[in-house]
Amino acid sequence: MLGLIAGTLLAAALGRLDLTGVMSGPVVAVPHLFPFGMPKFDVIAALPLIIFSIISMAEATGQTIATAEIVDRKGDAHAIVPRTIRGDAAMSILGGMFGTSLIITSGENVGIVRATGVRSRYVTAMAGVILVVIALIAPVSRLASVLPGPVVGGTAVIVFSIIGVIGIHVLSRVDLRGHGAMFTLAAGLAMGLMPILVPGVYSQFPQWTQMVLGNGLAAGTITAAVVNALFQISAPATPEKEHD
Repeated sequence: MLGLIAGTLLAAALGRLDLTGVMSGPVVAVPHLFPFGMPKFDVIAALPLIIFSIISMAEATGQTIATAEIVDRKGDAHAIVPRTIRGDAAMSILGGMFGTSLIITSGENVGIVRATGVRSRYVTAMAGVILVVIALIAPVSRLASVLPGPVVGGTAVIVFSIIGVIGIHVLSRVDLRGHGAMFTLAAGLAMGLMPILVPGVYSQFPQWTQMVLGNGLAAGTITAAVVNALFQISAPATPEKEHD
């Protein structure tokens, strides 16, 4: 936060902060129910969102487990993770009624918890209350929208770097000497980094495939899941499995 404030002040001193329109318009902004009209159910239009919902579940799984380890939360992941996903789903439905996109657990929060050491759920709840108040005060929301991109990006670098370190820590417990784990990770990384390192690589593909392949997280997650499943299917059964 201090870096964000300092960077914004520096941008203002250098004339890189445009505050035009911040104070214009209403002071209070209240969300409207169904701002785009009553919902219409379209199976074809819903398919990409279903795919991303499944990917979000995989993302929420990793983030929930990582956060549980950071705060020393004891318990079965099979019980903790579904509650997180159900919470995301409930908030997505509620948020959709007010015109927002899917609500998913934020990976940045994992890095912030690790960086600050603040693990209290009450701090998280109060942060949510503050965000709601800020969202209702229109000038503050408009001020957030004019923050220089380089300043926002600079403050996010360390957070995402910490997330990467946490990911490396999680992977360190996996035996990558086995072909299954090695090829799963390699294939997921390759497909996930492809649209980032080679922009437009899927530009000639059908539009519906670009929505998935052009998203590094989506492509990497799906690829890793498929490759892992193939290795699990082809793996020889152990005596315990044969007995079961």
